[in-house]
Amino acid sequence: MSTVGIYMLPEYGGLNATFSLARALIRRGHRVRYFVPESFAAHVSRQGFECSRYTQSLRVTASWATRVPGVRFLHLRARYHEHLAAAFNAWVETDGLEGVLVDPVVWDIAAGAHERGLPYLSLNPTYAAPFSLDYPSVHSSVLPTSDGLLARARNLVTWSLQARIPVLRGLYDQAIRWAGHAAFRRVRRAGRRVRWGDFGYRPDVEELVIGPRSLDFEPPRGLPGRHYLGTCVEPTRDDGSFDWSGYDDSKPLAYCSLGTFAASIPASRSFYSAVIESFRRRQGWQLIVSCGPLAQQLRHKALPPSIRVEASVPQLEVLSRACLFLNHAGIGSVREALYFGVPLLLFPAAVDQPGLAARLVHHKLGLRGDIRTKDARVITERVDALLGRADILASVEAMKQSCRGSSELEQGVDVIERALA
Repeated sequence: MSTVGIYMLPEYGGLNATFSLARALIRRGHRVRYFVPESFAAHVSRQGFECSRYTQSLRVTASWATRVPGVRFLHLRARYHEHLAAAFNAWVETDGLEGVLVDPVVWDIAAGAHERGLPYLSLNPTYAAPFSLDYPSVHSSVLPTSDGLLARARNLVTWSLQARIPVLRGLYDQAIRWAGHAAFRRVRRAGRRVRWGDFGYRPDVEELVIGPRSLDFEPPRGLPGRHYLGTCVEPTRDDGSFDWSGYDDSKPLAYCSLGTFAASIPASRSFYSAVIESFRRRQGWQLIVSCGPLAQQLRHKALPPSIRVEASVPQLEVLSRACLFLNHAGIGSVREALYFGVPLLLFPAAVDQPGLAARLVHHKLGLRGDIRTKDARVITERVDALLGRADILASVEAMKQSCRGSSELEQGVDVIERALA
């Protein structure tokens, strides 16, 4: 059997989504090793996985390039990426890896795997894709229409209007290439092609999407190497425990979270306040709000016992009891809500969240709202509208059953084993 390495962008959502796949590989007799920064090592080890750590700090020798404004930034970033690339290569060598699964956002760090001829698959934690007129950008909130020339023109407009993130990331990749980061050269020297898409450049290799096929729009044409892994929720994941004292099982529970980086969303504090005020007025309901560093500020308000405001909560444990989830359409939260059959009220902010919200609305798994909402009455109206949609509640339950009975994860492991062979 083989030793497989997993390297993801250091975010809890994307990292957590890989644990089911890692366990499935281990059940097949493979060894799995993670490549994570020091700050994430304890979390990965707590799940029972082996990991190698890398340091995110770097000292750069002073030179003319470190003294020229503009050039300094590019020079430091290029040296940082080269530092991580060297650490990645050392990890591959030390752990004796026979194949790697890499988040396409950090493809440039892992370019050395191509030079070594290692089996390499992209492990995509969202529904991002290379540029094509067959489907809209994942950054767009546009819903798909019928096929044909009009649809392709519409998709071109979505890519044009939502090109800020892929263009900036693409320019960044090219700029640090100019400053000496050799990722493009390494990939092309190994005979690989690089494509441009939703998050800048990525190698043109087989791809495993961490999400159910049934949540995507029609599977993108022109991507025969695109496979889906299902929800990839690991119910036994260790995120700590929650104090349920005071919780009433006979009353419905709503859960609200805008993800790990909620504090960086300008409208998040006023949005949380509106949600809290809405459920203060809603009789018979309980509410749990997870809001990171904003928790201390929001706790200054006098809250009834039915409303809990926490810096963080074990999300799987809370979702297993929730009847409603107000969130930002972050892919990790979406997968977990679908696994537990929780209807979604979506308030997308940026990046791929508008596209994920569009998919959920398209498949009647939730309704959208505006993250800039400050009025509790608007939140109340959206909650009432969602709870009054019998078709959405039925679709959510059907998706839950589909996710629980899906064989996509095992099929994904088959794809990996074929690549390793």
